[in-house]
Amino acid sequence: MYTLMRCYHCSHEIKDSSFAYKGRQECKECHSVYQIHFPSGVGFIPIIIAFIPALYMVTSLRYSFVVGLAMFVLFYWAIDIIMNHILIYLGKYEIEEVE
Repeated sequence: MYTLMRCYHCSHEIKDSSFAYKGRQECKECHSVYQIHFPSGVGFIPIIIAFIPALYMVTSLRYSFVVGLAMFVLFYWAIDIIMNHILIYLGKYEIEEVE
């Protein structure tokens, strides 16, 4: 399920869920650029969650630091996108036009 947002200038429909993958979206008709803002402090949640399996792999399973870093990046990316979808679904965001 997604919510539709309309361009302020030409009323072209833009899916809010597209902002979960890319922070800035461009209207296809009038080329206005919009940016999404999530509540402050939300970015730390994926970092904390992604740090736990990376630390486990490096300390308990004794993988190298590079493997732990790669796992951190993979977990962070996936959790960040899932969280963005949840925040968009709950309507916890602001969209502004970028000049």
